[in-house]
Amino acid sequence: MTYRGCPSMTQDDTQNPSLLDLGSAIEDPVEEFEEKGDSIASFTGEENQSLAMDKVRRAVREYGEDGITVAEIEEVTDLSRKTIRRHLDTLRRLREVYRQKKNKQLHLYYPNGRPLHAYGTKRIEDKDTILDIQLAEGKNEDYYFHITEKRYSLMEGETTEGAIIFPKSAFDEVVMKLQQFAEEVNE
Repeated sequence: MTYRGCPSMTQDDTQNPSLLDLGSAIEDPVEEFEEKGDSIASFTGEENQSLAMDKVRRAVREYGEDGITVAEIEEVTDLSRKTIRRHLDTLRRLREVYRQKKNKQLHLYYPNGRPLHAYGTKRIEDKDTILDIQLAEGKNEDYYFHITEKRYSLMEGETTEGAIIFPKSAFDEVVMKLQQFAEEVNE
């Protein structure tokens, strides 16, 4: 049984290989940590959640170009569906992924835009606030600016706080509105 040209991800189907059997390019940060002789036993709940969200993010980026289901993410990450859904909701709020309903019960998750490496990333740093600006290609080959707000701390490193995406075609209007806000505040 196949799903969109790929082997099925059902647990009952032992004849077809899963994404794990085919090999995953998603490196597990926990395995890398343990290879260095360190232990994750001292990790806090927040650190474990951060690792789990990173696994979900990597799975969507690696396998979600044509859409990926919660069951497929479960297959490649070994996380529970409840944990995956919680992190997908967070990633959707951060605009890193988006969801489309395929039928009554099936949702597919996609990475939000493909960064165009030719344009790279521009970064603005102001104290502990970081803005990463990327130009991404969306549907119908339209271009979008993706601005991610991050915070930096010595304890946590960089953490994503939020993001906005707007079409490149609206750039002049966005800048004009920002200038208007700045002028209103200065009055």
